Amino acid sequence: MVRANWQKIEVEAGRSYPVFLGVPLEDLGEYLESRAGDIEHILVITQRIIAEYHLERLLKGLEHYRVDVLEVPAGEGEKSLERLSRLTSEAIKLGADRGTLVLAFGGGVIGDLAGFFASAFMRGVRFVQIPTTLLAQVDSSIGGKVAVNHSLGKNLLGAFYPPLAVWTDFSTLESLPWHEMQNGLSETIKHAVMGDAELFAFLEEHVEALVQRKPDIVREMAVRSLAVKVRLVAQDEKEQGLRALLNLGHSFGHALETEMAYEGISHGQGVSVGVVAAANLAQARGLLSGGQLERIVRLLQGLGLPTCVQAKNPLKLLHRMEADKKNRSGKKVIVAPKGIGQAIILKDCSDEEILRAWRKVIL
Repeated sequence: MVRANWQKIEVEAGRSYPVFLGVPLEDLGEYLESRAGDIEHILVITQRIIAEYHLERLLKGLEHYRVDVLEVPAGEGEKSLERLSRLTSEAIKLGADRGTLVLAFGGGVIGDLAGFFASAFMRGVRFVQIPTTLLAQVDSSIGGKVAVNHSLGKNLLGAFYPPLAVWTDFSTLESLPWHEMQNGLSETIKHAVMGDAELFAFLEEHVEALVQRKPDIVREMAVRSLAVKVRLVAQDEKEQGLRALLNLGHSFGHALETEMAYEGISHGQGVSVGVVAAANLAQARGLLSGGQLERIVRLLQGLGLPTCVQAKNPLKLLHRMEADKKNRSGKKVIVAPKGIGQAIILKDCSDEEILRAWRKVIL
């Protein structure tokens, strides 16, 4: 079905699905014909920049299907109920029905938005994740979490809705701007800090190669990074326990993104600052040594990621954290590193403790 030099990882979950790595966009149609032959209509949800670079290749393999393409403007703000409603109206006009297959063709925003659309449209239609950014390839396309944002917080409206498959063509990274690569690198560092000390050492050793975007190093990093997420998703698909460890840095990062209304900060930048804040909290608790904190900060900075933020009110950021989905019974739940390669879920953090962590990353 697919050409040489590809890999397949099975995500063992309530509804298992394959993650294909290093497969050409052109070969997706052949896979769909062999595994989902009853498809008559395909709805591709993407962004204009993705379409300009890669849509022709994708459509080449879908010539036997009726295909429609819906373009969504770029930006985290497009993950909204308003955009979801517009997609629904456009899909109906195009004749979409319960037999339609949705292709989420893009980065994390498209994966979340198109995936949530698929989960809700006519009570659920099949969809395939086709991640084109490093962040989506190593993180957001894996695990079946789909969502849109609310004015009070990020990803507050969503579902666990596994795709039919994840189809990853690493060649899409060649057209990716460096700042988009950094978003994925931030999530990879998060994976290493909370779940794979050997991956962390690999990243430290290959900082220059990653900056130079050497394909073999980027691919090995991506495969090892997503393996961390696959392992935890298989153990805890709906985030009742262990999977919450993947949220390292996100309680802080999401609060920062929401406070800034998703302007002037990317998700990866928010996570980067959030990981440092969580690491400072961990050091104060004796979970992390000063040397380990320095290693985390040095690696993030070596890849050009921020480790602090300017002129923010820590009290406002603390307030933003009240909407975090991990919180329980009004108490803030924080994921903190325990050394490098492990993490722990803290359910007893005081507001003052969290404020001290915020102050460590605010200039």
